[in-house]
Order: sequence, then structure tokens, then C-alpha cells
Amino acid sequence: MTGSRLLRQIAALRRDRRAIGAVEFALAAPFMVLIYIGGFQLMDAISAYRKVVITDRALADLTTQNVTITPAQADSILNGARQVMTPYSTANATLIITQIKFDENGVPSIDWSRSNDGTEIYPTDLNVPGDIAVPNSYVVLSQIIYRYRPSVGGNLIGPITFSDHIFMNPRRSNAIPMLTS
Repeated sequence: MTGSRLLRQIAALRRDRRAIGAVEFALAAPFMVLIYIGGFQLMDAISAYRKVVITDRALADLTTQNVTITPAQADSILNGARQVMTPYSTANATLIITQIKFDENGVPSIDWSRSNDGTEIYPTDLNVPGDIAVPNSYVVLSQIIYRYRPSVGGNLIGPITFSDHIFMNPRRSNAIPMLTS
């Protein structure tokens, strides 16, 4: 008797459709939450990358408006450009401004360089496109390297490195000499 009773209860449960929506929701909810969080993280990462590009442009733009520059002015420009990254923290960002001099053969060399964290750029790091290498001229190279850490799951995937650089000609003079005082 207990076996037939069990079979009737199983048959009754198979016919009962009242909780099927709850079961479907319980199965679909984790995937929906993952898609939502993933979409948010993707949007936030795209926004952070846009801030990196805008910050790099601001750094180059502020630097090339000078006729001469002092180390203190360069530091002010670096700090000002860091403000463009708001609301993202710049603790994980390296900003570098460098003036590149081209000799009479168009060979590049570093005239001066400054960064927010003491990072130095070396002549071997210069990847100057050929059309920018005009003999007897100067260009300013602005670079930013930003290590973006996702707010959700950042420990799982680790930081994502965004970087950008831009070459810009001095605007008010042929060169922007770095004054020592």
C-alpha cells in the first residue's frame, strides 16, 4: 500500500504546475545575476579606458601649451592631468611626459622626461612613427599606464592594464626646454 500511495503522490506532483515558475526562476536567477554584474563591469572598464585616453590627451595638451617648463610646472601638469581620471583612483596610474628631439637625420633622443612616480623612459623605449620623425624638430610624447582593478571579481581576474600615448608638437615654440630653476 505504501508503494502505491507513493506513486500517487509522485503522479500528483507531476501534474501540479503551481511552483514551476519558482523553479524556473531559481534556475535562471544565477545566470541573470552574472550577466548583470558582467555588463556592469564591462561598462565600468570601458568608462575607465575612456578616462585613460582623455587623461593622456589632457596631459599632452597642457604640456604643449608652454614655451618653457620647470620641474615644478611639469609636476603640476601631471597632477592636473591625474584629476581628469576622477572618479577612478590614480594610485595605479603612471603618467609620463617626454620631449623628444630629432637630430638632422631624424634620429630621436630624449631631451627631458618627467613622470608622476619617478618612472623613467629610455631611448630604447621610443617607438616613434616614421612620419613624426622630422629632422631638427621636437615632439612631446604623453603616456599613461593604468592598472584597472574591477570592483567585482577583481581578485579572480586581477588588474587589467590600459595604456595610451600621443605625440604632439609644441604649440607656442619649436621646443619646450626644461629649465632647472
